[in-house]
Amino acid sequence: MQTANLTRHPLASYLPRGWQHLSAPAKLLAAVGLLMAASAAFHAVVFFQSGTAWEGPVSWRKPITFGLSLALAAVTLALIESRLRLRPVVSWLLLGALSAAFVLEAFLVTLQAWRGVPSHFNTATPFDSLVFSAMGMTVAVIVVVIVGLAVLSFTSAKPGAPALTLAIRAGLMLLVAGQVLGVAIIVVGESAALSGNEAAVFGPEGVVLGAAGILKSPHGIALHAIQVLPLLGWLVQRSAWSEARRRSAVWSAAAGYTVVLAVSVFQAYTGQAQFALSIAALSAALAGVLLVVVPYVQAIRSVGRRKSDGNLTGLR
Repeated sequence: MQTANLTRHPLASYLPRGWQHLSAPAKLLAAVGLLMAASAAFHAVVFFQSGTAWEGPVSWRKPITFGLSLALAAVTLALIESRLRLRPVVSWLLLGALSAAFVLEAFLVTLQAWRGVPSHFNTATPFDSLVFSAMGMTVAVIVVVIVGLAVLSFTSAKPGAPALTLAIRAGLMLLVAGQVLGVAIIVVGESAALSGNEAAVFGPEGVVLGAAGILKSPHGIALHAIQVLPLLGWLVQRSAWSEARRRSAVWSAAAGYTVVLAVSVFQAYTGQAQFALSIAALSAALAGVLLVVVPYVQAIRSVGRRKSDGNLTGLR
């Protein structure tokens, strides 16, 4: 009986092997991601013990959600950097700046939460104004780096794994869209603050446009495309499919994700509640979800069958 195929690549070895293949700046960014995740976990404990509300401008929700989002983004972008052909100095400039910006952004949000004051659109004191301005500068750095990585994904991608490369490019383009939507939140929020409409700025769901448009919803959807699409790209590269089918699956998911994002943008910027969907909007959203979910299910099944067939071969 041959057992080599059963033990050659145990699941427990994937993370260590992935870490070894990261560049030094990517390891730094990944370490920052782990730090952000630890901060989110710590503040989740604080939240549950505090007995305070989840929603609102002053809530432990912010260090938790910011920590999780930054953790996912940091680890994902660190892995994506390994698929790019970058000179060390370029990697350090981009990922080093991103690491510093992520840490500073999380620190400022967390600082304001512990002070018991809003982190965003808070100009009540000179110090609060300074904090909000500093957050704006870190966002600017993050936007520049992400746009740079998106451009490099088209000009400096490593050869091979074309479906994964396509998924990374699509995810980064949607991540750029998420940054644009984030800037739009700041513009709308500052306009509302200047007009004295504090209810639109410090509502339970953050900045509100019109009657009930929740601007953070499309922003959040766009941000997490960078996890959803490259993960599918990674899966299809391990399937038994033809290259054409792999690319088709990624195109389907990218199109579906874009449709879901478009519906969310429409709801938010027409002042409608995020789940108060018309029949047309609901139909479009469901179609988008299916375009993402179906390739995922099919890819997981294909990878599972391929692994099962490989294990059976090893037992012969």
